[in-house]
Amino acid sequence: MLPKNSGAPRENGGENGLATPPLTKPSDVELFRVNDLLIGLDDKVFHEFAARCEFRSFQMGDTLVESGSENSEVFFVIRGEVRIIQDSSGVNIVYSKITEGGWFGEIAAIDKGGRSASVLALSDGVAAVAARPLFLNLMLEQRQIAVKVLESLATVVRSSNNKVAEVSSFSGVQRVYLKLLDMVDEAPTKAGNWVVSDMPSHDQLSAMASTSKETVARALRQLLQGDVAKRGTDRLEILDLARLKKMATEV
Repeated sequence: MLPKNSGAPRENGGENGLATPPLTKPSDVELFRVNDLLIGLDDKVFHEFAARCEFRSFQMGDTLVESGSENSEVFFVIRGEVRIIQDSSGVNIVYSKITEGGWFGEIAAIDKGGRSASVLALSDGVAAVAARPLFLNLMLEQRQIAVKVLESLATVVRSSNNKVAEVSSFSGVQRVYLKLLDMVDEAPTKAGNWVVSDMPSHDQLSAMASTSKETVARALRQLLQGDVAKRGTDRLEILDLARLKKMATEV
């Protein structure tokens, strides 16, 4: 008979000393199954489609799609996240960020045109890649997939229109200020100041505002020298929120 407290450690011990089964990560196919575009598919149709896709790993910083290339594959992000950008006169214009469960590349697959933007990996990850004929056949056979793709394209058009309107209506400096205003914390500090607690880098802010790093540096310098803001560790404290709003929108 064992003593009540033998002092021996219990590996993987759960309640009452019962062994707890190790947790396992879902497989790439399981994550692919719940992709936003495919989640309503019949199991048989999904597995036939997945079996014909290619699963590709990528690393942070990789270029998955090059703007202007003739590639017409459709990518389904299984793990990780990517960013869709377009280079315009040396300025990276960010269109969207695609995370796990999202997809991209349907425009080139539909019209057979060159890629209109580049896609960069923001982290390590995995994507399932469907060749153009495979993707188009899925759309033709599954109406709900076609509807989802049309809804996605409508969102792209609206987002692009908003981006064009913003770029044409505000200067690069003003767009930096508008992005900072979007990132201000919901509540002020006890001193009554507002804070951007998760301050992005110059590279990140230039991409978000569709402008150059030099413009970002100039915009921040104007805020600091004008006593509109002051720097902290990984944050920006806004001393005069009303003035920042005026600087962001005044023509």
